[in-house]
Amino acid sequence: MENINDTQLKILSKLLFSPKLRFRDLNAEACGTDLFSYHIRSLTKLALIERVGGCYCLTRKGKMVATKLDTETSKFEKQPKVSVIIVPHKTVRKQEMFLIQQRTKEPYYGYWGFVAGKVRWGETLPETGRRELMEETGLGGDCKFCHEIHEMVYDSESKEMLEDKFFHVVEVSNPHGHLIEKTKEGTNKWVTSAEFLAISPKYHNENDLLNWYLQKDFSFKEEKYYISRF
Repeated sequence: MENINDTQLKILSKLLFSPKLRFRDLNAEACGTDLFSYHIRSLTKLALIERVGGCYCLTRKGKMVATKLDTETSKFEKQPKVSVIIVPHKTVRKQEMFLIQQRTKEPYYGYWGFVAGKVRWGETLPETGRRELMEETGLGGDCKFCHEIHEMVYDSESKEMLEDKFFHVVEVSNPHGHLIEKTKEGTNKWVTSAEFLAISPKYHNENDLLNWYLQKDFSFKEEKYYISRF
């Protein structure tokens, strides 16, 4: 929540370790009464804290928000993203084909790879796979979780971390429906594994993803990649 300032984050952090605190105990840094009252009112309006008797405590919403805090710094922790990678495949004249997409948004504009998307709150992995498949390609299919990848991406020159993601690879068999070749997100097409390996530019991990799938190596993976373009 970007509209919570440092003082308010400290209030939430204190209430993580003390279920109820009085105004003066929360204001341990002796901030001016009027100013500190403003911070209390702001958190109350956001429904993050509430007054019970003569004390303040976290609401249910406040507890959910406060658990995202680094208790050492009273700042929101930056955490890895959780996404799916979708591997739709079919057999055409005894040749296995894979559905890939050329991305038409940043980052990685113009790159080819499997369709990917964020897992939404409350979704199972197959549900995310089915939703993303329909949104991105117009197809349906049978979705099955294969394996998990923890991927960390760094700038090859500065060594700055660019991405930290947990990808859940979802296989899609028996794809059906009419393929949408172009969407706002990208251009879709079916390719053979040889065509997939030859196509360029691709995301840094795509050859690994295809090879793991072809080898049916579905063990947990944790990989670091260093790239020059993003």
